[in-house]
Amino acid sequence: MSLLDQKASKIRIGEVIKGLGHRDLPVVLENASIKEVMSAIVNCRHSRMLNVVNDREQLVGTISLGALTRHVFAQDHEPTIHARSLIGLLSRETAGDIMRKLPIYATAEEEIGVVTRRMLEANVKEIPVVDSDKQVIADITIVDLLQHLLALDEGNS
Repeated sequence: MSLLDQKASKIRIGEVIKGLGHRDLPVVLENASIKEVMSAIVNCRHSRMLNVVNDREQLVGTISLGALTRHVFAQDHEPTIHARSLIGLLSRETAGDIMRKLPIYATAEEEIGVVTRRMLEANVKEIPVVDSDKQVIADITIVDLLQHLLALDEGNS
């Protein structure tokens, strides 16, 4: 039997967040320099993704560790794009320039099952949790969800 049974899949993301305790949010402003982006991801040990926010602190994008690595080490990365696009790549200087512009996210009210399916379909391992104003209130990883399910299972044993 799957740990993500019908009952467990109905648990709200907000309950999972409560169990995480305090941890720093991996957030940068969209006009942050690449150096600031690098510093933010290095200093946020639990996360391998940064949430990019505008000046109203609303989520506008995400930057994965892979995207940042490809940008920083572009000279070592074989481009699979047309040469005309290289000028644009080389001139990217801010978080807003390298972020994924249509981020996958969750709300605290959503159920684990719905969020897990969304993450699996998008092939992402971490997503921000936003409030009704689209401000980042937490982040959640697949590992967080697995830990929560294990704790539930142990509580039922």
